[in-house]
Amino acid sequence: MPSAAETITLPGSMPGTQRQLRVFSFGDPGARPKAYLQAGLHADEPAGMMILRELCKLLAAAEEAGEIKGEIVVIPMANPLGVDQALNSAVMGRFELRTGANFNRAWPDLVSGLADSVRKRIGKDADDNVELVRRELRRRIAALQPENPTMAQRIALARRAHDADLVVDLHCDDEALSYMMTPDALWDEAKRFAADVGVHSLQPNGHSDGAHCFDDCFLAPWQALNQEFGARVPLACRAFTFEMGGVLDVDPKQAGRYAQGFFRYLRRIGCIEGAAPRSRPNGLNEFRTFEMLDSPTGGLLLYRQELGAWVSPGDVLAEIVDPTAPDLDAPPAVIKASMKGCVVSRRLSRQVAFGDFVVMLAGHEQPASGKSKSLLD
Repeated sequence: MPSAAETITLPGSMPGTQRQLRVFSFGDPGARPKAYLQAGLHADEPAGMMILRELCKLLAAAEEAGEIKGEIVVIPMANPLGVDQALNSAVMGRFELRTGANFNRAWPDLVSGLADSVRKRIGKDADDNVELVRRELRRRIAALQPENPTMAQRIALARRAHDADLVVDLHCDDEALSYMMTPDALWDEAKRFAADVGVHSLQPNGHSDGAHCFDDCFLAPWQALNQEFGARVPLACRAFTFEMGGVLDVDPKQAGRYAQGFFRYLRRIGCIEGAAPRSRPNGLNEFRTFEMLDSPTGGLLLYRQELGAWVSPGDVLAEIVDPTAPDLDAPPAVIKASMKGCVVSRRLSRQVAFGDFVVMLAGHEQPASGKSKSLLD
C-alpha cells in the first residue's frame, strides 16, 4: 500500500449525495521533485484510469523497496461527480449535467494579477523565486470558494497539483492511437517523456483560447512569470496531457506497459531512485498539423482506413450510407482527406448525424480543406 491513501469527501448538490475522491501518495510530503498524475477528469474516458491503477502497483513496490525519492501523487479517478452520471447505463462524464459545464474547462485563473503580486519580492535567486511563487499559488487556491460541487472538486485537485514539478492529465478518445500533447515551450522534454511512455505520437496542444483546461491552470502561471521576469522565474512546472488510446483500451497488459513507461520517466526525473534506460525518441511521430473531418450527412458509418494508416489528399477515409435512400444503388457519401497524414483518431459509433466528428488526421502540412482545429475543440 502507498504511504498515504487519502479519501476526500466532496459536497453533493443535495443532502446525502456526497462523492469521494481517492488520492494515493508515495514518498515524503514536500520531497522534490514532486509529480502529480491524474486520470478520468472526463469520467467517460477509462483508459487512463487502468494505467494509473497499474502504475500505483509499481510505485507501491518501489516505496516498499525504499526507492521513492520525491513525492508522487496519483489520482486514478479524478472526477467522481462525472463517473456517477449515467443515462441508460452510459456514463456521461464529459459535462456536468446540471450546468452543462465541461469538467476540463473553466479551471481557476491563477495568472491574472500574479506578476504584480510577487514583483516586489522577486530576487536574483531562481530557486527562492520558485518557492515564493508556489506559496503565492497556494494562497490563491486556498482563497477559492467552492460555490458548487464541481468547483469543490476542482479545488481539491488543485490543492494537490499546484506545486508539482510535473503535472500529467490522462484522457482518451473514442478510437485512437495513443498520443501526447504539449506546448512548444516544452517540446524537447515532451519528446523524452513520450518516448519513455511509448505513445505513438507527439502533437501540439493548440491554443486554449481562454478555455482554462486543467494543464493550463498550472503551466500558464509559470509561462506568464517567465515572460515577465526571464530566467529569474523558470518554468518550474511541466504540465502535459496524454490521450491514451480509445475508450475500449482498458486491457491490463497494455495498461501495464504504459504504466512501466510512466514509471520509467518518473525515474528519469529523479522521483524514483535509479538510472532510467536511454530514451529512444526515434520511433516517435512528431505531428504539427491536423485535419478534423465531420460527417456531411447522417447515416451508417463505414471506415475505409484503419487507425495508423497513412493517406494522401483525395483518399477516401469513410463512407456514409443512407439506409432509407429510395434508390437502392445510390452511392454513399464520402469523406476524403485533403492532406497527407496519419489516421490517429476516429469515431467509435457507426451511426453518425450530419455534422458529427468522424476522423482526425495528423501530419506535417496544412490541409487544403482548411479544417484544421485546435485539439481542444
